[in-house]
Amino acid sequence: MISDTDLLFIEPKLRASRAPIVDDLTRRMAAAFRISTIGGEFQDSCGVHERICGALSDNNDHALPNGRMTNSLCVHYVAYHRAEVPQRQLQEVAAFPWGEVEPTQKELVGGRFGGGYDRFP
Repeated sequence: MISDTDLLFIEPKLRASRAPIVDDLTRRMAAAFRISTIGGEFQDSCGVHERICGALSDNNDHALPNGRMTNSLCVHYVAYHRAEVPQRQLQEVAAFPWGEVEPTQKELVGGRFGGGYDRFP
C-alpha cells in the first residue's frame, strides 16, 4: 500500500537492493529527515514495524519542514527500495530546498531511532 497523502509511506514487496543508492535524492531526503520533527497522528502509538528486508521503523510519524508527514524509513526507502518509490514522490524529494547531507548508516537502514542496522552490509 502507498499513501496518497504522506511521503514514503510505502510497503516494499521486494528485498532491499544489495547496496544503497547514495546520490542527490538520498542526500536530500537525509537532510530533510534530519530537520523533521516528531508529530502527526501517530506519536509513540503504532509500534515498530519490520519490513520484508529487515529494516525497522520507529513508532512515530515525522513532520518535514513543509508539513508533509514521513516515517523513519524514508532515507532507507530512497536508498534501498528506489524502484518501488513512486516517481512523483522521487520528484518531490528532488525539489526539497533543504540541501544535501551524507546519510549515516543508521539513517540508511532505520532512521534516527529505528534499529535493524546489523542486518545490512
